[in-house]
Amino acid sequence: MKREKQHPISRFGRFGFTLIELLVVIAIIAMLIGILLPALGHARLAAKAVREQSGMRQLMLAYTMYADDNRGKLLTGFPDATIWNRMVARHTDPRDFNGEPLGQIIGSRYPWRLISYFDGNFDALYQDSRVIDMLAEGMEAPTNSAADHALRYVISLYPSFGLNSYFVGGGAPGDPIPFSDTGRRVFGDFHLTKIFAARRPSNLMVFASAHDLASPTFLPGYGVVEGSFIVKPPYLYSTAGRQWETTYNEHAEVPERNAGRVSLRYNGQGIAGMLDGHAEQWGWEEFNDMQHWADQATHSEWMLEPRLP
Repeated sequence: MKREKQHPISRFGRFGFTLIELLVVIAIIAMLIGILLPALGHARLAAKAVREQSGMRQLMLAYTMYADDNRGKLLTGFPDATIWNRMVARHTDPRDFNGEPLGQIIGSRYPWRLISYFDGNFDALYQDSRVIDMLAEGMEAPTNSAADHALRYVISLYPSFGLNSYFVGGGAPGDPIPFSDTGRRVFGDFHLTKIFAARRPSNLMVFASAHDLASPTFLPGYGVVEGSFIVKPPYLYSTAGRQWETTYNEHAEVPERNAGRVSLRYNGQGIAGMLDGHAEQWGWEEFNDMQHWADQATHSEWMLEPRLP
């Protein structure tokens, strides 16, 4: 009988990979992972941007519904004491989920005045997972407890979108000029008050992706939170000059000083909500253009000039 020739290695079992071959395979896998991970990261970030853009559209719908219910009057961006007292006298000051008055500090910020238009589901307003976690914990807190108070405070402070209150609705915390008699004499009524009065509603930004330093009392150790109730323009009063730094820094310790609290958290882009209701993704250049901030602006570096007597 003729015997088949046996390969020498067959005596020790099946063919296997050599150490060099294994190292080559591992290197190829590592290289592929290195190529794929950034792409997956970009895809995840793009998905978040789309989700936030959808949330912005929901916010703009609520904002427009508020104006419709108030005969076209836009939401006052940040009411001063006179406007607030008028709201209280008319019983139009915002209330919490239990119908209790919120007070001027919390109630002056826009979220509590628009939450009712979200039909109790205001998830679209909050994108930072850490803020969402705190909100979830606070919703379980007993009424009038410390956690309940913290919940109301965080809701007012850290929505994902900041309001362009200086030029749309009027007002800003710590600045009496927009509503004061002196401010009106010097600069006029420079903020838009009626939705139908805008000359360029598709070009006028109402809200923008925002971030700010976290409150050490309510969010200790958080650093910068991807949310703020207000964004401030790169230029405002001509006597003060440019308000922003020249380049965007995503790691800035003070977001307000760097970019007026505007956040470009999606590969150098943020979400802008326009007065006509649509939302766009913008970069540094678009957010720096004052023609997007003020309906009366005539160029990108436009500022409020004092009126001559």
